[in-house]
Amino acid sequence: MTTLATQQTILVVGGGIAGMTAALEAAECGAEVVLVERNASLGGRTAQLYRYFPKLCHPLCGLEVNLRRLRGNPKVRVLTLAEAVEVTGQRGNYRVRLRLQPRYVNERCTACGECAKVVTREIPNPYNQGLDRIKAVYLPHALAHPQRYV
Repeated sequence: MTTLATQQTILVVGGGIAGMTAALEAAECGAEVVLVERNASLGGRTAQLYRYFPKLCHPLCGLEVNLRRLRGNPKVRVLTLAEAVEVTGQRGNYRVRLRLQPRYVNERCTACGECAKVVTREIPNPYNQGLDRIKAVYLPHALAHPQRYV
């Protein structure tokens, strides 16, 4: 079992725009933050939208700003393909057990796309809710963080 946190660490579950913003605000106030997202990259539904409320901007606007802030903030640790499976403890002193799914493409990935070129198997595209098919090794979306194939 690996310990990720101290007693002053904040756990944010969900890497959509709200979760990213919460993690960033806490980190910019000085807290250590662990941001947990069950999917392969951050962004949630916002990354899939054409425009979003209230400014009706393209998702690249808000996501790009938050992703840049995340990459530049050493107080935020991002865990994708992870989910909280057990929470124990009491107010102010929780212990959370996380389940990490394998990524199958390791940390050395540079998002060059060479691995996708040799893969022939196709799967339903999770980004488009399975309405089309993509190669079994893919980059989740253009702004995917981490910028690695899964």
